[in-house]
Amino acid sequence: MKRQRATVIVEIDQRILLVENRGGLLLLPGGGIQPGESSLQAASRELFEETRLVARSMLFLFDHESPSNCHAVFWAAASGTLLAGDDATALHLFVHDDPDLTQRMSLASRLIIDRFLGLRRDAATLRWPFARILAQC
Repeated sequence: MKRQRATVIVEIDQRILLVENRGGLLLLPGGGIQPGESSLQAASRELFEETRLVARSMLFLFDHESPSNCHAVFWAAASGTLLAGDDATALHLFVHDDPDLTQRMSLASRLIIDRFLGLRRDAATLRWPFARILAQC
């Protein structure tokens, strides 16, 4: 059975927050869902542990299955001062066309970001409420 993981997308200055693990791999913030914990609770907890940001609001986006994990993907509006913690050794802000960060990113994180950007683009084109929610934060 695949590991259940909560994964969080946080945008800061129109860039997506990534955490660097001890092996130098870049990932979206998140981690395993503990017994008795909801995916939403895990997403909020992991975001704080890895970045010291506090989620002000979270929106479930979609599920994503990678070879090793089943990700519950959330978008978060968060506040606080960025500080790498727990198993994060550094934090990075990613612009979609940054080749250096893209090369160091996990495949799952790349696919999740691509899907998120596609959803955001579609929402703006179709004028879905999702686009207004993201624009307000």
